[in-house]
Amino acid sequence: MANFLSEINALAALNLNQTELKNATIENQPNNTGAGAGVEGQLYFDTTLDVLKVWAGGSWTEVGGGVLTVTSGNANTITIGGTTPNPTVAANTAAVTNGSLNLATGDQIYDFVVGLGYLSSFTVAGNTGTSQIISNANTLSILGGTLLSTVAGATDTLTINHDSVSRTDTTSASAPAFGGTFTVVDSISSSAQGHISALNLKTVTLPANTPQTITLTGDVTGSGTTAITTTIAASAVDFAMINPAVVITAGEGIVNNDNDVTLPTSAAVKSYVDASVAGGLIYQGGYNAATNTPNLDATPIAGIKTGWTYTVTVEGSFFTEQVRVGDVLIAEINSPTTLADWTTVQNNIDLADLSTIGIGNVNAGTGIGVSYSNGTATVSNTDLGSSQSIFKNVAVSGQSTIVADNNNDTLTVVAGAGITLATNSTTDTLTITASPDATSFASTVTATATVTHNLNTKDVIIQLYDTVTNDTVYADVTRPTVNTVTVTFASAPTNSVRVLIQK
Repeated sequence: MANFLSEINALAALNLNQTELKNATIENQPNNTGAGAGVEGQLYFDTTLDVLKVWAGGSWTEVGGGVLTVTSGNANTITIGGTTPNPTVAANTAAVTNGSLNLATGDQIYDFVVGLGYLSSFTVAGNTGTSQIISNANTLSILGGTLLSTVAGATDTLTINHDSVSRTDTTSASAPAFGGTFTVVDSISSSAQGHISALNLKTVTLPANTPQTITLTGDVTGSGTTAITTTIAASAVDFAMINPAVVITAGEGIVNNDNDVTLPTSAAVKSYVDASVAGGLIYQGGYNAATNTPNLDATPIAGIKTGWTYTVTVEGSFFTEQVRVGDVLIAEINSPTTLADWTTVQNNIDLADLSTIGIGNVNAGTGIGVSYSNGTATVSNTDLGSSQSIFKNVAVSGQSTIVADNNNDTLTVVAGAGITLATNSTTDTLTITASPDATSFASTVTATATVTHNLNTKDVIIQLYDTVTNDTVYADVTRPTVNTVTVTFASAPTNSVRVLIQK
């Protein structure tokens, strides 16, 4: 028998014929009031006291009883009392005395030991001073001395700290001239404990200033650790000594000066080159659009100039634009950073098809709308009903709603017992006919449900069985109408259950 039994209203004794009662639970009630009056031998489980009770002699009594009251006749015992499963416990205690039979608390034992007076006094002595006797019950105070302090803390500890020493630091500046003096710290003396005990100060005198004369003759070379700054008047330098063929002149031009013996500055050269290439295309080589090589897209090279030109060697995306082999990219400004800063000259444009990106057009079909904006086509569904009407959900009274899984899903109507189905593809109709002499009906459920049998009577026999094990299943069954029965499970069945209804 399956384990779906909710409750059987038995009107006679149930004889199990000495078979085992497995996985059974005694009726649960919060107390005797909830259980109500019983009959002799009736059982229930008290969920408040967590005990099993039986009706005996006109009242509910705990099965097996329990310790209700334990009394003691002596002062040195523990008394247990009460009427609950958790009786009270009390101990008779007294002060510790010789020959007493009473129990003692921790405080009473402590008072007894302290009262014995084993620690009467002790002596405290130091390196200097008079020794002191600390009598019992007196307090020894340990105080800090010079630059020392003490702190008493928990867990019977005393901490000795070295006090902080405040100081004031000062700074001074000195710029002695030749022959001036200044004072420095020559040495520092300290004690064995690391305290500074003495400083030795020394006065330092700078040497006097002695003028030096340096005479340069002929070619002069030299080296040293001290820099020498020399100012040479412009009139003192003869251009003939430098090589007049390589004199650099700031104002020297380039155009029409091919025979000059002087050199222009780098600024003059740059200005000449910039003016010469302005407005022209300067070919820089190939561009791999698949790898962005050289870097023209993500974070473009800052040194790119107006007119620099590249030829696409490998197709790919340039910023947001598709480029193909042979396309030409021209920089419109210096250091371009966006697609708008470039001119793209396309080399080959194909007509678009299903596999080729190119020039194409999108036409609207039945129920489809197409609109364009800035070269972009938007395709939309314009027919949401007349040509595309479909059912996605089918609701059945008393049953779960049938939901389409995909656009190709098919709803199948199955004829039950006593039911005949007929379809007409011409008129798109489904005819459901009930047999006039139907006497039985069958259905499958997976949980508590109402089953419609259409037998038009409550005089029906209902039987349930497990569709996997084929065991008979018991549940609460009611007949709310002449065409329906309601099957209620105390717990959801593991497998599907077949409901058999016989008129």
